[in-house]
Amino acid sequence: MKAIWETIRYQYKQYMISAKWVMPFIVLLGTLSMMYSIAPVEIVSSFSMTGIFLFVIMMWIGRTMQGVEPEVSEQVMILRLKSHRKYYLCHIIFMLCICAVVTGVSIVVPVFIHIWSGNALLSRQFIWSDFVGGGLLMFTCSFVGGMAGELFHIRIMKNSTVGTGLTFFIALLAVCRNGVIAEFAAMKYILWVIPPISDVVSWFTNESYFNMGEVVRGLILLLVYGVVMAVMKVELLRRVKF
Repeated sequence: MKAIWETIRYQYKQYMISAKWVMPFIVLLGTLSMMYSIAPVEIVSSFSMTGIFLFVIMMWIGRTMQGVEPEVSEQVMILRLKSHRKYYLCHIIFMLCICAVVTGVSIVVPVFIHIWSGNALLSRQFIWSDFVGGGLLMFTCSFVGGMAGELFHIRIMKNSTVGTGLTFFIALLAVCRNGVIAEFAAMKYILWVIPPISDVVSWFTNESYFNMGEVVRGLILLLVYGVVMAVMKVELLRRVKF
């Protein structure tokens, strides 16, 4: 357990030193500031739409995080852990920590602005289900985005330009999935492989309060996609040698 914790700390230090987190963090804060610049704001709708945005941000982070750690260092850490799977599991746990951070920021910012504006930002006051339902929705959207971005790892997708293009294309399809299927019904037989981010978010966009039953249903659906992609990434990287 100590070795796993030290590996996660090492990955954190490497990521912070790389400064690849700076631009996504700036874009996150900038977008949240714009979202909450006009009052009144519907809590459920804004938290739901933030989930889509966090999916895209985490795809960006998952894609750009590759190459942060030198291959030699990665090989040394794998040898130390005596397992490829343990090393990649550490990386997934680190990604989950980033998901928790961006989710926390996405909740704290509107709360701060609401208090700063004299409780004039939101259409109503916060209740417990806003934090629980909204937090779970944003966290799972973030997790799916991070795992989707990591599927285009440089060792899996050798051509960096193609990998970046596919990352953007998948993000676009995930956001527009509902609209594409509405226009071309037959596409549902193809687009089922795309994370159903827009589907889950659409369950809440016109609601005044989070339905916790729907939140749990969406949580399970998105977690299944996220875990499947995480397993695919780990197994592919185990087979694709350095």
